[in-house]
Amino acid sequence: NGGINETFIATVNGVPFEDLNNAMKINAGLDIINTLTDYYKFQAPIFIDNRESVNEIVDIKSQVINLVVTKDEKLKFELIENREVA
Repeated sequence: NGGINETFIATVNGVPFEDLNNAMKINAGLDIINTLTDYYKFQAPIFIDNRESVNEIVDIKSQVINLVVTKDEKLKFELIENREVA
């Protein structure tokens, strides 16, 4: 109808989100979640799938649940104690 279409393309150092590798996509998404958490003053648990593909994740202010592929025969749960995030 001739109207303006708003477009948002997330980038990391000028690289469009869709061109990032999997680890950078996960960290970029977490950074966006941190920004929205600050803005809306709301925290929710975050599930990170394919966590084995990321060596380090950015500091996150919410509870993180990592989904990791292992060679364990049985489903395994591990609790990692809370850590302070600046």
